[in-house]
Amino acid sequence: MARPKRLLIVDDDPGIVALIEQLAESLGFDVRPLGNAADLSGDCSAFLPDLIVLDLRMPGMDGAQALRILADSGSEAEIILFSGADARVLNSAARLGESHGLRIRGVLRKPVDLEDLESELKAFLGCSGSSLGDELRVAVSDGKIDVNYQPKIRLNDTGDWQVIGLEVLARWQHPTRGPVSPVEFIPIAEELGIIRDLTDLVLDQAIAESERLLGVGHRLQMAVNLSPLVLSDPKTPDRLASRIAKSAIEPQQIIVEITENAAMSEGVDAIESLTRFRLKGMELSMDDFGTAYSSLVQLYRMPFSELKIDKFLVLDIERSDEACVIVRSVVDLAHNLGLSVCAEGIETQPVLQYLRSIGCDHGQGFLISKPLTGEQLMRFLPRSAPNEAANIAAVMGRH
Repeated sequence: MARPKRLLIVDDDPGIVALIEQLAESLGFDVRPLGNAADLSGDCSAFLPDLIVLDLRMPGMDGAQALRILADSGSEAEIILFSGADARVLNSAARLGESHGLRIRGVLRKPVDLEDLESELKAFLGCSGSSLGDELRVAVSDGKIDVNYQPKIRLNDTGDWQVIGLEVLARWQHPTRGPVSPVEFIPIAEELGIIRDLTDLVLDQAIAESERLLGVGHRLQMAVNLSPLVLSDPKTPDRLASRIAKSAIEPQQIIVEITENAAMSEGVDAIESLTRFRLKGMELSMDDFGTAYSSLVQLYRMPFSELKIDKFLVLDIERSDEACVIVRSVVDLAHNLGLSVCAEGIETQPVLQYLRSIGCDHGQGFLISKPLTGEQLMRFLPRSAPNEAANIAAVMGRH
C-alpha cells in the first residue's frame, strides 16, 4: 500500500494551521505543521514533504528567505504560496521560487478560501494517483465531459449590456464525487496525455451550441481555452480549422484563449501556432494577463487580437489604487497595440462602472452571469432581440 502524501504547513497562525490540517487529513494527507520558518531546512530533511503550504509572512523570516532555504536544501516538494500580501507580491514570490528551480504549484490569498485550497489539494492528489485519472480517461472516451458558457458583454457608455460572446468552460460531473473542478482534472488530463481528446470534445460541443444559437438569431463568439500541450502540437490549427469547416459557423466565431504564461514560454512553436490560428480566420486572446512577467516585445510580436485582464486584478479595483492604475494602463497599452480588452471577474457595479469609464471593451463575471448550461443560456438570451441581454439582473435570479 502506498504511503500517504506528506503535507508540510508553514504558518505561525494556529487557527489557520488547524483549518488546513483538518482539511488535508480528511483528504488522506500525512500532515506536519511548522510554526517557525527557521526550522524549515531541518523539517524538510526529516519529513520529506511532497507538498508545502507556505505563508510568506513569518516571524523572523520572510517568504523570499524561506524559498531560498528550500532551494538550497534541494527540495523537490511542490509549493503553494499564500499570504495577505497583495497579488503583485504573491506573483513576484512565485516567479522567484521558479527562478530558484522550485516547483511552485500555485498562489492563494489570505483569508484562505477553503474551497480553493481543497481544489488545489485534490488536484495534487489526483495528479499523484491513478484512480481519478482512470475515471477521467473513461469520461473523456465516453463523452461525459459537459460544457458551460459564461456570457461576455460589451461595455459601452449607454449602460446597455450587449452579449457578444461566451467563454467555454469544461465541467465534469463525477458519478460518486459530484462536480470535479477543472483545476483538478485538467492537470490530470495533461499528465495522462488525453488533453487533446478533451479539447476536441469541448470544442465539438461549443461548435454545436454555436450552430444552435445561430438557428435562433444569436451569432456569438465562442472562446475556447487551449492547454500549452495542445498549443505546442503543430497539428492543432489544422484540427480546429477542420472542425469549423464542417459546421455552419465561421472561423471568426471562435476565439482561441491561451494563458499569458503559455504564450511567453512556448517559444517558436507557440508563435507558429498562434500565427496559423489567425491566418485561418480565428481570433486570439491572451488570458490571465497580469499574473506573470510579460515581455512587451513578445506581446508585440505575437498576433493576439484581445487581452483578458486577470480576475484577481479586477477584484482588487475597489480596494487598491494600484490595481486601478495597472488595469487602466493595461487597457491603454492594449488599445495602443490595436487589441481589444476583456476584464474577467466583474462582481460589483462600481467595478463595472470603473471599467466602463476607462474604456475597457468587454467584461464577464458573476455580476453579469455565472457559467450556464446550454438550456440556461437559451433562457438567458432573449429571443425577441438577438444578442441583447435586456434586464440581465432579473434573468440572473432565475438560474
